[in-house]
Amino acid sequence: MQFENLKNYLDWLVKEEKVPSVDCVVKRNHQVLFRYFTGYRDIENQIKVDGSELYIIYSMTKMITVTCALQLMEKGKFNLNDRIDKWLPEFSKMKITSGQLNVENAKKIATGASATEKVEQDASGYAKTPITVEHLLTMSAGLDYGTLDEPIQLAIKDGKTSTLDIVRSMAGKTLGFEPGTRFRYSLCHDVLGGLIEIWSGQTLDEYLQENICKPLGLKNTFFGLPKDKELISRTATRYEYDQNRVPKRLPLENGFLLTKEYQSGGAGLVSTTEDYSRFLDALACDGIGNTGNRILTKESIKLMSTNRMQGLQLDDFHALRKGYGYGFGVRVHMDQQESGNLSPIGEFGWDGAAGAFSMVDVKNNLSLTYFQQIHGWDIAMQGKMINALYTDLKEL
Repeated sequence: MQFENLKNYLDWLVKEEKVPSVDCVVKRNHQVLFRYFTGYRDIENQIKVDGSELYIIYSMTKMITVTCALQLMEKGKFNLNDRIDKWLPEFSKMKITSGQLNVENAKKIATGASATEKVEQDASGYAKTPITVEHLLTMSAGLDYGTLDEPIQLAIKDGKTSTLDIVRSMAGKTLGFEPGTRFRYSLCHDVLGGLIEIWSGQTLDEYLQENICKPLGLKNTFFGLPKDKELISRTATRYEYDQNRVPKRLPLENGFLLTKEYQSGGAGLVSTTEDYSRFLDALACDGIGNTGNRILTKESIKLMSTNRMQGLQLDDFHALRKGYGYGFGVRVHMDQQESGNLSPIGEFGWDGAAGAFSMVDVKNNLSLTYFQQIHGWDIAMQGKMINALYTDLKEL
């Protein structure tokens, strides 16, 4: 099938926006409708993309972590309104500030313009509302995205390096608001990853491999960074835009991997376009992958992709995405006039700090997976990509 508008837009990103390389897959009902990649995975050495590249997918990890959590909810491991101090007692008494909430930092984290928040807030008392599992799923717990703050760094200094060690240290943070009252892009899904380890009795990666990767046939999705020569050679080079919007080469690092043992449920995965497209395709097809294996029920996907934001929470989220609400780890399309996007109401997905982007349309059993690896990108590219796709679909 000819997806002329989408292909032209991807070419434009490489030529005009100087994205080093792009790789995009569109699937419907387990069938590939469109696959296109172009550009260089390594500009300096003139190595072209071939579609087998590995990418650090950063916050695209969040959709997978939420899926793992919802699997465990289906097994009766927790209820949405359960307090998290039931399993993590460190979070039973949380400091809170009366200072002003800064929601602008979220955009810097989401687009890769910053790898951490610099949070300066003094505690003015203790939160009255306990943090629940739903607060973590919806980024409404009051946490921040500061990874260099004292509680975490003291834990690392004391030799506490496991995922659960670091997650427990996050209880030393000062909340920016009463849980459940605002939206703040934060380390909520990292804490959720720690709970998944407790609920499952496995490390986060062990649970992922057994319950997502194996059922869907994902062979190149894992926590951490590529280590052996073959995987490193296939990994797309990291870049960031300099002040002139020219790609600047970066080391192969992930600032959200706080220790060698830490598995970040919010931003710790490496994957390929093919692997991630299999995951999105399963969500688009009522939870069933092209292998025939189910990873989630239809009801859990609906729960995941239903807006949970109201009032101030929705105002906070609109600083990130106009026309969208927020469900469990995903934006949820609510208003085409506000968003300017042609995708149907209920379309959902998320993105990553180096520009990876996902879209799921359950009404049409349709998904789009897009990977690139350059920080400092413009959120407007997502709407343009969506509109090119749906214009092409209308023309078929």
